[in-house]
Amino acid sequence: MMKNSLKYIVFFVFATLSLFSCRGGKASSGTDIASVVVATSSWTAAYARAAGAENIVVLAPFEMEHPSEYELRPGDIPKLMDAKVIVYAGYEVMTERLKKGLELPQDKLLLVDTDYSYATIEKSVMDIAVKLGTEDTARKNLSDIRRMFEEGRDAVNRKKMSEQPVIVHRFQASVAKELGLIPVVLFGPAAPEASEIAVAAGTQALLIIDNFHNPAGLSFREVLPDTRYVQLLNFPGLKGTKILTDVIRYNVSQIVQN
Repeated sequence: MMKNSLKYIVFFVFATLSLFSCRGGKASSGTDIASVVVATSSWTAAYARAAGAENIVVLAPFEMEHPSEYELRPGDIPKLMDAKVIVYAGYEVMTERLKKGLELPQDKLLLVDTDYSYATIEKSVMDIAVKLGTEDTARKNLSDIRRMFEEGRDAVNRKKMSEQPVIVHRFQASVAKELGLIPVVLFGPAAPEASEIAVAAGTQALLIIDNFHNPAGLSFREVLPDTRYVQLLNFPGLKGTKILTDVIRYNVSQIVQN
């Protein structure tokens, strides 16, 4: 009887250890946990994808208009614990919990800058690539992004819009400058003050460029009724966009449309 009991105990211990071994080495889908990159939003995910990451878990839903406001849910915690790298931008609501509240190993956390200047994209993408060991893939993808900006500048030139003044949301100033436009009034993220509107009224601005994710520039249309108003994207996932080149292409199309 004791001999049989001992056999059952040994079997139970072996089975338990095997279960934990499997759970520690593989995600439920069969993906190697050590290769998973957790991105806070579709934007940081797009940077990770450009860097060469293949197994990416995105926390904020793609369809959110304000992804930076996403708050961590209980189901997100295991994803963060198991990730090889957690890519975040620092302005997310969840930032403090990532840095302090969950006791995550600091070498997992990778802070990147996010905007649509090529210099920023290149640095952030390569920082992720160095962490993942995917530098060659990152350089190839960066070449595609650089070419997309070049095509965008060419499109702006063909429309004779280069070096023209624009009124632009601060969160879209980087892409305006990258495409050769000149921001003469910056506004946002809060609604413009009367002094900003007065300055804008005295400009010959070609465009009012607002931010789709938190538009704040509609009041300029009252003093510049003949100036075209557009909203540009930052976070991929809307308007048929998925990766950084999609967003650049979409934003260029909004700027140069008739």
